[in-house]
Amino acid sequence: MHLNYGFILEDFPVVLKALRVTFALTLISYLGAFLIACLMGSVILHKTKILYPILVGFNTIVKGIPLILQLLFCYYGIPQVIKAISETTGLITYDPKNLSYFGFAAVAFSVNYGAYMTDVVVSSFKAVDHGQREAAASIGMTTAQGILYITGPQALAIAIPGLSNYFMWLLKATSLASITNVFEMLAVARASTADNYAILEGYIVAAIIYWGVCLIAESLLKKLNQLVNHEVKEHEHGRTGTYQKEAWRKRNLKGCEPAGE
Repeated sequence: MHLNYGFILEDFPVVLKALRVTFALTLISYLGAFLIACLMGSVILHKTKILYPILVGFNTIVKGIPLILQLLFCYYGIPQVIKAISETTGLITYDPKNLSYFGFAAVAFSVNYGAYMTDVVVSSFKAVDHGQREAAASIGMTTAQGILYITGPQALAIAIPGLSNYFMWLLKATSLASITNVFEMLAVARASTADNYAILEGYIVAAIIYWGVCLIAESLLKKLNQLVNHEVKEHEHGRTGTYQKEAWRKRNLKGCEPAGE
């Protein structure tokens, strides 16, 4: 097998230029997926009437359809929805020459990964000891305050390893966006071989860059996991002291109550 090593070296800066598109698509899609996971997770945890069975069914459907099909649905379907809204309401303008294929891909990735990340959010909150919620309520915290200061940080520490894995998978899955005319790294690597047909060399360049980026991302996510766990432990230690002081104060107040009250 003879490889064009000269082309491989020349192709690196070309493909690297598309890294910002890959990063942007990954970050935007991940933030959208995390928001969807939090909203759906909240409904599932509280078993909200009407919404609960709808979202559970939606979650099942999304996880049962291949990601590449969801990308194609968004690629062909969203423009039709935009066109219909434009024709019926006039609220938005439909311009087939200036469609945001990047946005369509981000919607598909957000919905797909949001469905999977919902399971992580739900299981993480369920893993937090129910006594933590009771303790928060006993010192007068509202449900929102209990989540923000007590159960939320603990659930986040539990969820980070799983959420980190989904970030890594999403980073590599963005290579599928090339089928929706998004020029991320894989699409650029393929296009760069059009003149000399060094297709294998172009894919080797893309593979090396993906590998390097994933190594860096994995290292950063491990540090983030360690940092969050450390902060949660510090928070837990300080909160335990607060609970003990509050319990001691209540016992003293109770002992000072007049007889018969």
